[in-house]
Amino acid sequence: MIPTLGHLAVVIGLAATVYAAGAFILGGRSGDAAVLASARRAMYAAFALVAFACFAMVVSLLSHDFSVLYVARNNATTTPPFYSVISLWAALEGSILFWTLLASGWASLVLYRYRARLPALMPWVGATLALGTAFFFAVMAWPSDPFVRVTPIGLEGNGPNALLQNHPFMGLHPPLLYLGYTGMAIPFAFGMAALITRRTDEEWLAVVRRWTLVPWIFLTAGIVAGAWWSYAVLGWGGYWAWDPVENAALLPWLTATAFIHSSMVAERRGTLRTWTHALVIATFVLTLVGTFLTRSGVVNSVHAFTTSGIGAWFASAILVTLGVALALLVWRLPDLRDRRPPGAVVSRESAFVFNNVLFLGVTFAILFGTLYPVLVEATTGAKASVGAPWFNRVNAPIFVALLFLTGVGPALPWGGASWATVRERFAVPILSGVGVVVAAWALGVRDAAPLGIFGLATFVLVVMGDEVVRGAHSRARSRGETAPLAVLRLATRNRRRYGGYLAHVGICVMAVAIAVSATLGIDRTATLAEGETLSIGPYTLTYDKLVTEPLASDPRVIETRAELTLAGPQSGHMATALRDYPNSATAIATPVVRTALGEDLYVTLLGYNPDARTATLRIFINPLVMWIWTGGAIVAFGALFAIWPDRRRTAVAAAVAGA
Repeated sequence: MIPTLGHLAVVIGLAATVYAAGAFILGGRSGDAAVLASARRAMYAAFALVAFACFAMVVSLLSHDFSVLYVARNNATTTPPFYSVISLWAALEGSILFWTLLASGWASLVLYRYRARLPALMPWVGATLALGTAFFFAVMAWPSDPFVRVTPIGLEGNGPNALLQNHPFMGLHPPLLYLGYTGMAIPFAFGMAALITRRTDEEWLAVVRRWTLVPWIFLTAGIVAGAWWSYAVLGWGGYWAWDPVENAALLPWLTATAFIHSSMVAERRGTLRTWTHALVIATFVLTLVGTFLTRSGVVNSVHAFTTSGIGAWFASAILVTLGVALALLVWRLPDLRDRRPPGAVVSRESAFVFNNVLFLGVTFAILFGTLYPVLVEATTGAKASVGAPWFNRVNAPIFVALLFLTGVGPALPWGGASWATVRERFAVPILSGVGVVVAAWALGVRDAAPLGIFGLATFVLVVMGDEVVRGAHSRARSRGETAPLAVLRLATRNRRRYGGYLAHVGICVMAVAIAVSATLGIDRTATLAEGETLSIGPYTLTYDKLVTEPLASDPRVIETRAELTLAGPQSGHMATALRDYPNSATAIATPVVRTALGEDLYVTLLGYNPDARTATLRIFINPLVMWIWTGGAIVAFGALFAIWPDRRRTAVAAAVAGA
């Protein structure tokens, strides 16, 4: 009964979103407030309906209702409740259902928030969001119905994908990514509304920048959480493999980041207006591309779902969206002319332009490398692959240049800078960067990659530190405040600027950690007999014994565990395992990681001989890995600080509105 009601909710939700799209268009053309109100209510109803459908699926998963095909394929009677609930997004049909919940939630939030504001834009914002949400309802109603029934009803299900029930991060990583993906529909909808109504001034940018940063924070957190999941679960000692679906998540993040920077120039100087609209379009289209790659089966990936029939649907949606959006952009090009000439070559706006060119370059490189094997196979039938070495070789110089501009941009004035200003702003940062490189060389670092990143990161941090010191010193002198109070008030009165600085600090932390972990780590593989000892770096590992037993939380899973004793900076007992799941042809690694501020000791069990009682271990010493996650958290917090409402401004706005 509950699955039937869930399917009915999907069908009614499709009707509601189609009605909402038509009503928004009609109301936008006629200005009829009653029609627009009914369109909003239809979108709220669609959100409630898909929320009920998600509830119906969760109930079916928790009750192990194997009459539902999705439950039979992705659940078992022994599946723990936590993994039963998060199986909602563990496979194709459920992930589309969850995606639609988030997309309709974003749409309802925006429509409610601006129900009495921006009357010219909001009908077209609503129409765009309603059409996008209707597409996902249609996918669920036809090729990807999550409530398909099966007969005869089995007594047991397959259980979730083994990789997706081996770590609780499965409950965090996909929802964060989906919140980022679906939220990017909001800036796209405002961009389309601005083009349709010819209101391409700074009003839409002021709204959209905030509504881009919110999903950008989720997307940032989702990408970092995904890297952490890969590191903790897959047992290969790394965190980023340039997997096609990893790349698909990174692509809209790159263009959204470019938009965030470009919008500042468009808002402040009235330039880059066409480019800014193009970035909004590109970001949304790339979220559709990522969804297509993940769910169509055209790429091989540990993240991808099985081959399905929805590939043609998403390919059509991408082509239609891109075609309509670009046609609208070209149609409105006369309205998007820059309002002033571009700044000098040495200026803040020029730094933003170079920044955007580099973001576009790295986006194109990653997109090309991701799609090249697909295009080769489609046109020639031959198999091709583009591996991590190619991505690293092509993208590393671009990321280095972006890191350099992270320091240059904030220090340059708008309009242009004299060479005297350039010398004044950059002499100390450059000397500081050189000094750190020399010090690292003296301490024994010889690899060019970490040396270069040490210098660049120092340059960027000193530039931003100098900006903070200058501003705080000026405020303290003019207002008689202490230095700490001046810094605090300066930051809270200029959240956008100093939140951006904090995000840039996080980028520097991540850059240093990635460069060091990628080049200065230790990797060793050894086969040990029981009681045998291995020394690696400052650590000594003793292989104690091999234990094979059912997993306590799921007796169908057989765990073979190598128990170890560790001596060194982090002494104690460790255990790394291989788990045999009934629905997996290969054993799933369960590595053990001892994390410290300076480095991780990472041990994974590659194989074992039960007769000889030997275990083959791969041991890594990975320096600074925890600082990758820390840097990602700093980036997200900086963006959150930048958009956090200012109480004083909110109070002033309320007073003005009430006057």
